[in-house]
Amino acid sequence: MNNHQNAIFHQLDNFIKHSHSFAMTIFHKINNSAKLVTLLIIPTYAKVSNDFYSQNL
Repeated sequence: MNNHQNAIFHQLDNFIKHSHSFAMTIFHKINNSAKLVTLLIIPTYAKVSNDFYSQNL
C-alpha cells in the first residue's frame, strides 16, 4: 500500500469515527428526551386512571 492509499484510508477512518460519535450523541439526546417524556407522562396517566376508577366504584 502506498502513501496515497494510506492517506485516503486514514481520512476514511477519521470520518467513520466522527460519524459514529455524532450518531451516538444524537442517539443519547433522543434517548434522554424519551426518558424525560416518559417520566412526565406516567404520573399524569396514573392520576387520570386513578380518578377514572374511583368514579366507577
